Amino acid sequence: MSKIVYFSMQAFRHIRRNTVVAGVTVGTVAIVFLLLCVLALVGYNLDRLGERLKAGLYLVVYLEDEATEQEIQEIKSTLESSEVVGSIRFIDKKQALEIFKKRLGAQATLLNEVGPDTLPSSLEVKLSSSEHSTKSIEALAQKLVSHPGIEQVQYGQAWLGRFFNFMDFSRLIALLIGALLVFATLMIVSNTIRLSVYARTDEIHILKLVGATDNFVKAPFYIEGVVLGGLGALLGIGGAWLLFILARPLVTIPLGPGSGDLNLEFLPISSVAISAAGGAVVGMFGTLASLGRHLRI
Repeated sequence: MSKIVYFSMQAFRHIRRNTVVAGVTVGTVAIVFLLLCVLALVGYNLDRLGERLKAGLYLVVYLEDEATEQEIQEIKSTLESSEVVGSIRFIDKKQALEIFKKRLGAQATLLNEVGPDTLPSSLEVKLSSSEHSTKSIEALAQKLVSHPGIEQVQYGQAWLGRFFNFMDFSRLIALLIGALLVFATLMIVSNTIRLSVYARTDEIHILKLVGATDNFVKAPFYIEGVVLGGLGALLGIGGAWLLFILARPLVTIPLGPGSGDLNLEFLPISSVAISAAGGAVVGMFGTLASLGRHLRI
């Protein structure tokens, strides 16, 4: 325990001696982790948006005007046999017009001269779970397209496919940017420790002459790297939290009629803890890289 206290005191003494360098290092690491947290925030809320969209996803099977009762029953039987389907609701022409007017809101007067025969009857199919992939929904839709009595099957396939492709591409870009930022942080901490090693060259030689072990000499540098990295990460997370507080009242994502809006949420506490610990780990590895190159003992 006494060694840990001694090593910690030495590390903080080094930081006090090089206040400017340590301050610049902490500030730079804070900016890096601020950017990382912003990327994580965007990704986290995009994932929430994707889950909400999948939870509200449903098929609309538009029926032909000439569809017979037997064909409609066969379509229902096909749907009920699928594990993707949760519930089925038949919407006749009159109900379809009323729903359309409700969704138009104040502009519903535009449909005053429109008769109920304008819109087709349909089956609104809600999914049994949001865990079903878009591929399983697409397979069901393809199965229904050629069924007698069906005019068209829609489930937002065009925009939904583009949205999830965009999410996959965004994740890849975020990972690449995150990796570059983490590498930059490693280099920053490594250079700071290198300067600290140069400043203490005479002291290190004296310690070695009186019998200090390699680990005894290196330990304060590791603590210094962990402190700088951890402190920078905490400041970066704090900055991301302030930006979130400012942006949250201004940013809402509309999900369409009847679905409400999606409000931004901050990262879960587990992600925050991992980010803070990540700063300390990056500081430790930055120190390891620096000592390996510049402290040959």
